[in-house]
Amino acid sequence: MQLREIRWGSREYAAEVELRYRLLRQPLGLWFSPRELEAEESERHFGAFEGRRLVACVVARPLGHGVVQLRQMAVEEDRRAQGVGRRLLDFAEAELAGSGFTEAVLHARETAVGFYEKAGYAVEGEPFEEVTLPHRLMRKRLTPR
Repeated sequence: MQLREIRWGSREYAAEVELRYRLLRQPLGLWFSPRELEAEESERHFGAFEGRRLVACVVARPLGHGVVQLRQMAVEEDRRAQGVGRRLLDFAEAELAGSGFTEAVLHARETAVGFYEKAGYAVEGEPFEEVTLPHRLMRKRLTPR
C-alpha cells in the first residue's frame, strides 16, 4: 500500500471525490456543490492506494494558529478493520506536523468515535448534529516525528 498526498484537480482527486461521495454523501442523499469542491483547492488531500486503486482518503483544512481540521475520512468497505484507515491517519498527521501544525480537530460521526479515540483523539463537549447524523468534536496534539 502506498500513502501519499493527492493533488487537487488531478485524476486521483477525482477518485477521492467519488469515494467520499459514494461512502459518505450518497447514503445521506447529499452531494458536493461546485463551490464546495472549488474550496478544496486550499486544503490538503491524502490517500491510501493499492496499485492504482484509492482505498482510503482524508482531507485536511487549515484553520490557522497551527490547527488543522481533518474531515471526510473514507475507507472502502472491503478494506475496513484492516488497519488501512489508521495507517492513513498516522501518515496524514505526520505530514501535517512536519508542516508546522500542532493540533488536529475533527467532527467524528458517533459511529467512528472509538476509531479516533484509539488514535489518540479526545472527545470535547456534547454531541451535535451535522449532515443529519450525530457527531462529536475531537482533538489531538500533533508532534513532529
